[in-house]
Amino acid sequence: MTYAEMKGIYDIAKKQSLLGVIFIALDKSGLKPIDIDKHQDEFEDLLMEWMGDKVKIARRNEKLNNDVAEVTDWFAKQGYETCLLKGQGNALLYPTPELRTCGDIDLWVRPKECKDLEENISNIISFVRKNSSSKCRAIYHHVDGLEWNGTEVEVHYRPHFMQDFVNNARLQRYFLDNANEQFQNFAKIGDKDVAVPTPSFNIVFQISHIYQHLFKEGIGLRQVLDYYYVLKSYAELGDKENIDWKETLTYLGLKDITAAIEWILINKFGMNAEWAIVPTDENRGKFILNEILQGGNFGKYDERNARFGHSKIGKNLQRLNRDLRLVRYFPSEALSEPIFRLWHAHWRYKRN
Repeated sequence: MTYAEMKGIYDIAKKQSLLGVIFIALDKSGLKPIDIDKHQDEFEDLLMEWMGDKVKIARRNEKLNNDVAEVTDWFAKQGYETCLLKGQGNALLYPTPELRTCGDIDLWVRPKECKDLEENISNIISFVRKNSSSKCRAIYHHVDGLEWNGTEVEVHYRPHFMQDFVNNARLQRYFLDNANEQFQNFAKIGDKDVAVPTPSFNIVFQISHIYQHLFKEGIGLRQVLDYYYVLKSYAELGDKENIDWKETLTYLGLKDITAAIEWILINKFGMNAEWAIVPTDENRGKFILNEILQGGNFGKYDERNARFGHSKIGKNLQRLNRDLRLVRYFPSEALSEPIFRLWHAHWRYKRN
């Protein structure tokens, strides 16, 4: 590997929020540029910068673990149950949890005295607004605006959603039917036992999360790597639950996106093919991989969006442009997206 190639890996890892885990891989292999004699100073500068990034990621993870422990304890004292979604819960699945690039805190929250879902949603939104110093914005699945020690906390009353109304109704029923088990599945984070999703629930929840971000602004390799470890954790159970995943994911409208992500994981991440839960889809997989590489983590580096600008109209045009690219591969979700967006605008207006 030349210095230029190593620098290219660093740039990609930075765009994809994978600096920590990629550093470990390179460090274990002991790789040095074959042309190090010509680039000794540049290599040392790059190495120092990368090591600095690694330290920052580890410190950020330590802080976030403590924040998770504290904020879940606070919710419990206020009469709410919590389940940690993604984030630090995903990090537990990694061989080096402290080097997964972290973000904010996503908590699935419900009152301990559970009532009708709509009552619970109103209760949670009111509670967050009462305890937030900033303006809160409620959308279909969560309310934001809450902070804990400077860390943003997204408070979910629904884990996620889909834009196809039929598939979304089925997904929400799946979440409700399996909710109790998630709020009682504990893992140690920081110095506290925190509820996290079970491996089988994570298979559904996290692919629905990937799917919606694919339509909204794009996904990154970090989300794909998270799914690698989700499938690995499920495979290690030995399929004790005996779930027919092809039937389940087809019913929920999530089979095609799962098949595409599995193709990427097997062919680009070296995932064990036996971990796949549905037949892979090369055509859709290649399309999504191209989207990931062009857009970076959550589409932050997608130059195709520049022509639309950052106004509300521009952002809506970006979404329509994405729908046009995606309709060939995921027609029901792409065709539903503009309709769902209008319906969602009305939902937000009533809640905000």
